[in-house]
Amino acid sequence: MSADPIIADCEAAGGTHLTLYANRMELHGGDAMEIVPLAHLASVRVAFERDPRKLHWALGLLATALVLASISSPLRNWMADLAAKVSAGGGRESLDSVLIAGFTAFGNLARLLSPLAAFLAAVGVALLVVFWLGRTSLTLAFAATERSCSVRGRDSRLVEFAELVGEQLSARKG
Repeated sequence: MSADPIIADCEAAGGTHLTLYANRMELHGGDAMEIVPLAHLASVRVAFERDPRKLHWALGLLATALVLASISSPLRNWMADLAAKVSAGGGRESLDSVLIAGFTAFGNLARLLSPLAAFLAAVGVALLVVFWLGRTSLTLAFAATERSCSVRGRDSRLVEFAELVGEQLSARKG
């Protein structure tokens, strides 16, 4: 593509490929390619970030899972006891039948709370893992716009790429 020597090469999320040359940067991503002269690049920023919303959702889901798991068995037992007391009364009155059916239905719904709690806990743990891994983001600022690329987790290659771009910018402007 070019006879110029490549100074740095980096792969980011979404198939974005960044290539740094002495006088320009090429961004390849999906079906698009962009060539940016380093003279148009104002600054480079690289940061490791964690999304606090994922932590909040994870903690909320884990708390909900804990509440559901803790009330499932007592609620199921309570409904079974109430149904047994009504049926021990002896008569087949219509009210007794309705109460027994209602208590049995609530008991069966309470039985579903344990699997629901396990599912919510699994989703909460997955969100905690995603929060803990974080993202390394590279932002290239131009005069009127900026481009961002990110990679899951701490990525030293993206940090090194940003340092090389910064060195090229300071060499050109200094």
